[in-house]
Amino acid sequence: MNQDFCEYCHTPLGQLKKKVTVYRHRHGRHFIFQQVPARVCLGCGAKYFSAEVVQEMDQRMTMPTVTTETIAVPVIPFEYTRRREPVMA
Repeated sequence: MNQDFCEYCHTPLGQLKKKVTVYRHRHGRHFIFQQVPARVCLGCGAKYFSAEVVQEMDQRMTMPTVTTETIAVPVIPFEYTRRREPVMA
């Protein structure tokens, strides 16, 4: 079997899967999936999902489902004003 490596930090990925929380959005709606199986890079924390898991999340976002909880999410406007750099004499 070939060794897989993280695409971001190139750390070898193990075969062990962890249960993670995934935040997704689709058509202006936000979804939080809990207990999702994923391979997690020990170097940088990048999450890797099987095709079956991604397809299942996509399917659940498109059909009405029973949710265990609904939460309100604050919307915070962010205006970035770049600070002027001091001029060196």
